[in-house]
Amino acid sequence: MPYQDLLLVNKEDCICTLTINRPQKRNSLTRETFTRLDEALRSAGEDEQTRVIVLRGAGEKAFSAGYDISRLSTAEDFDDKDPLEDVILSIEKCAVPVIAMIYGYCIGAGCGLATACDLRVAADNARLGITAAKIGMVYPPGATIRLINLVGVAAAKELLYTGTLVDAGKAGEIGLVDRVAPADRLYTVSYDLAREIADNSPLSVRGNKRMISLLLEHRPNPQLREEFLALRKQAAGSRDLEEGARAFSEKRKPVFKGE
Repeated sequence: MPYQDLLLVNKEDCICTLTINRPQKRNSLTRETFTRLDEALRSAGEDEQTRVIVLRGAGEKAFSAGYDISRLSTAEDFDDKDPLEDVILSIEKCAVPVIAMIYGYCIGAGCGLATACDLRVAADNARLGITAAKIGMVYPPGATIRLINLVGVAAAKELLYTGTLVDAGKAGEIGLVDRVAPADRLYTVSYDLAREIADNSPLSVRGNKRMISLLLEHRPNPQLREEFLALRKQAAGSRDLEEGARAFSEKRKPVFKGE
């Protein structure tokens, strides 16, 4: 698939839609996809005619199933710059609200993208969760703090420790999503919300987003970042990660040994 087709950008009136375009891979994320997302978010946020961004996955089977597991064993995925963290910051810094429109699977880094958005609208067929523990990864700090801000410490611990997926109803109960709609009405509900926001004063909406971002600003301190990188590299060099990726490919339960 051509590089530029990894992310589709469509603008109608004042609403910009960004579509992660790997439906054959459940819209799993690669470094190239993150790069395109970062560029598109910056561009849309700087466009004075854009008032709302809707972020979605191609098709109706997945918002995003997270990192492309087939690429997790490459060294570049474990350097000191996590592409998910960069895009999370781009969503936060984006001048206009970003709505995640969630069909089907929303897992791992895909869930991280969704939790970074200002609002989340999920279809009743959605399944959300953080499966890092099931493949031997450590979830990054920026995504973790946003998860905690949404669902609280106890629910965040359960999601991270168990790696269990929750359905849309449960996600709504714990605050992981803001609205739940029948799958055949998700598009309508999401864009009705986008238009409701777009009809308001753009200066007010942009100002409110900026104020909320400043009040919730959470930049990991250097010590936390160093510790995260040490934990991540430990996991990256482990046999458990190899086993997790292999088990995923072979569609079986992994056997972890903590080494």
